Amino acid sequence: MSNFHGVYLLCSIENNKSVRGTYIGYTVLPGRRILQHNRFKKGGAHKTAKYAPWDMILCVHNFPNRTAGLRFEWAWQNPKISVRLKMYDWQKKKTENGVQYQIRVLERMLNTAPWNKLPLTVQWLRSEYKLPLVPPLHMPIALGPIEDQSEMEWPDKAEGTGTVCLVCGLTVIKDTSICCVQNQCTFHLICLAEKWVSSTDILPVSGICPQCHSPQLWGEMVRYKSKANKQTSADDQKIHWTDTLSQQL
Repeated sequence: MSNFHGVYLLCSIENNKSVRGTYIGYTVLPGRRILQHNRFKKGGAHKTAKYAPWDMILCVHNFPNRTAGLRFEWAWQNPKISVRLKMYDWQKKKTENGVQYQIRVLERMLNTAPWNKLPLTVQWLRSEYKLPLVPPLHMPIALGPIEDQSEMEWPDKAEGTGTVCLVCGLTVIKDTSICCVQNQCTFHLICLAEKWVSSTDILPVSGICPQCHSPQLWGEMVRYKSKANKQTSADDQKIHWTDTLSQQL
């Protein structure tokens, strides 16, 4: 599952009333990871052996890289000492079970900077565990297993090849281009980011395509770009969209 970075929540099937009956982890392969936790596959997961078997009930994914995912994992595991979260009351309520407590922490995190600006997807993997959860409007909530992104079909159009930016009118270079998901209107990444970003943000969240006028989520456009280029060699992937924005915004 290429370019996947997710932070997941486990629930112990037999000991789910306390926080100890839950576990938060980072993974690039959710399907493989739950097998490791349940001892069907070798590879780590020793900390969770005591409370096995487990259900993987939720995964927050679409982090831009491994570092962002690991930082989110640590903060979710340690809300009482996280700089962004420690000012809130994280005492478990008597009426809460372990999952309810962890979802309360997660909801606060998703609505707290810097995570509230990321193009994340919250995916419930097991419907029987689903609880009320309100993330920012640009973060979709999905239900069901996570698809193998490598098997998804994407348009054949070579994004940014032989086209011009529909904002500035200059030729587009593939590595620094981006296009809308609906109609593949192509732009310089920096041109569209400058048009959409607010004065208080570093990265844009959403906007209206200047060409086809369809509403767009920045995160969806970035994911579209990543999938369209999934067969590009590692040598051709030297410029990451976050690096481009940090250099030019």
